[in-house]
Amino acid sequence: MTTQTETTEYHYVTTIQMPGALINTRDGILTVPAGFTRAAAFKYLMDQLQDEYQTQISVLYFAFEPNQL
Repeated sequence: MTTQTETTEYHYVTTIQMPGALINTRDGILTVPAGFTRAAAFKYLMDQLQDEYQTQISVLYFAFEPNQL
């Protein structure tokens, strides 16, 4: 028997700044299970950026909206 988990697709845009005034803006799609919070999504995405850049990052902008009009 297969149990289907309900998910929602979100589009995010984030701008971060790193030491040396380097700024990076990116966007993408994040599909999350029912009950996932905005705070959990933010932490998940920031942890990925922190792992990628291996340096201190400051968030300048963050948007997280359902990817459906």
